[in-house]
Amino acid sequence: MIVYIFGNGNIKYSDFEEFYLKLIKRLANENVQFIVCDFRGVDTLIMEYLKCETEKVTIIHIGEKLRYLPDKYKTKVSQWKIKGGFEDDKSRDNYAINICTHFIAKDFNSNKNRISGTQKNIELCQSLNKIKIDE
Repeated sequence: MIVYIFGNGNIKYSDFEEFYLKLIKRLANENVQFIVCDFRGVDTLIMEYLKCETEKVTIIHIGEKLRYLPDKYKTKVSQWKIKGGFEDDKSRDNYAINICTHFIAKDFNSNKNRISGTQKNIELCQSLNKIKIDE
């Protein structure tokens, strides 16, 4: 199982706990490979949780330099795979969506006037028959 985890950059921690953390805790002990980007919000919160839980993480990022990576000292981060060089959010996200089998995501920002990037990625995952992990 390859799980792409993504979401909004401005998530409240209580929403992260409710919509992400309980699912990730359930999966962390299984044979799961996680894919995470390096943006603020959901991405950094996920990395901080997973750093001591599993070495089965791939971080994908735009350009040559990561925006964020947790400390490697006494964690499993040094065993994570890092894949960079993507030109923009869309190419990075499309890469993750194409290789994942499952996804965890929740959109808090879309409304009748604006569809967020998170919502667009959810819709793309669904159109490609990726399996959404929720309760």
